[in-house]
Amino acid sequence: MELNRVGRETVLATLRLTQSFLERHGPRIAGTRQCLNAADQIAEMLRVHCDKVAEERFEMHPASFWSVGKIVSVAYLLSIIFLFAGGSFVYLSFAVALAGLIYGIVLYIFNGRVFDRFFPHADGCNVYGSIEPAGEVKQQIILSGHHDSPYVVSFLLNWKKLARIRLVLAVITYIVMLGVAIAATLETAVGSPDIIPIEVIAALAGLGLIFVGPLYSAITRLQSPGAGDNLNATAMAITAAVHFSLKRKKGAPLKHTRLVILSTDGEEVGMRGAIDYAERHKSELLEVPTYVFNMDSVYTIKDLALLTRDRNGTRKLSEHMARECHEIAAELGYFPNIMPVSTGGGGTDAAAFARIGVEATSVIGVSIHSIGNDTVYHTPQDTVENIEPEAVEAVLDMAINYVMRKDEKVK
Repeated sequence: MELNRVGRETVLATLRLTQSFLERHGPRIAGTRQCLNAADQIAEMLRVHCDKVAEERFEMHPASFWSVGKIVSVAYLLSIIFLFAGGSFVYLSFAVALAGLIYGIVLYIFNGRVFDRFFPHADGCNVYGSIEPAGEVKQQIILSGHHDSPYVVSFLLNWKKLARIRLVLAVITYIVMLGVAIAATLETAVGSPDIIPIEVIAALAGLGLIFVGPLYSAITRLQSPGAGDNLNATAMAITAAVHFSLKRKKGAPLKHTRLVILSTDGEEVGMRGAIDYAERHKSELLEVPTYVFNMDSVYTIKDLALLTRDRNGTRKLSEHMARECHEIAAELGYFPNIMPVSTGGGGTDAAAFARIGVEATSVIGVSIHSIGNDTVYHTPQDTVENIEPEAVEAVLDMAINYVMRKDEKVK
């Protein structure tokens, strides 16, 4: 099959579209009017090129995710106070420390929703449009991104290279404190209270102030523009819709592949939009073979990667699909890595689809193993100027040719 290339003008038009969204809506924090307005504009644009377009409202609780750092740091402080108090208070020290750890793991590692009910609700809005094939639908491919943007992370404002180290040291300090609380609890239970040296508790208090304390304000009130993470992915998905719409008008429609263009909300607060979409559309997603090509944080061509594991390494993605995309990329002259997201590396919307049994991968263009002074995601510098056109071109070429090749192969 002859490979298609979008060309530099299409790439620049995609970046201009991203810029126009930013100028019109600014940062788009999940649950805000700006984010909902952006969803309305995305739907308006898709209606020009798609056969069906829908905006789906859903309920989410963004503050549950934003509160992880606050709750973990407060739990640490209370646990230290109870350790200092000694006696039966060590039971409370252990209980509070364990609760803080569970909260952090559930929200940050697993994107769980069990604690959401304790926080105010907000409206989110997913947008999707579909382009039907000429013949019977035998498979569908979803090209997805998300349109919400994050609050700025304080660790990425100064000493960026130390951000990951600071986070690791905070986690280690917390776990050590929990271990001390467990030891104190066991000693108290067997009748030997207060034998944890006060110097140990004082040292933990000092380490907590240095490493765990900053977690309280890790999520600032500053709003990131979110150009690369991840509005530009939505712009790329719209560009793909334009491409296939024009091909159909020229007499070359997809044969048996329904193409779905999806822009989710709430990705920055635990993939809430993608989870809602996957659960709401589960039956139709599983009715025919479905493949999700998710795009997230595409900044630099040297960091392009196709993911095989997601959600901090806890969710397996489709390695077969990642390798199919890699093969196409190589034919185009691009060489993305194939790699998993490790613990602490975060996650993407692809995990929500893999969770219900749909084949999915994400393509990213940002380092997930190291943070340098040039890191712009989750910072005020996440603007269009910091997105490499070459990276956008590679991802668009990969996505469009993946759709066309899968359609050619379907029987």
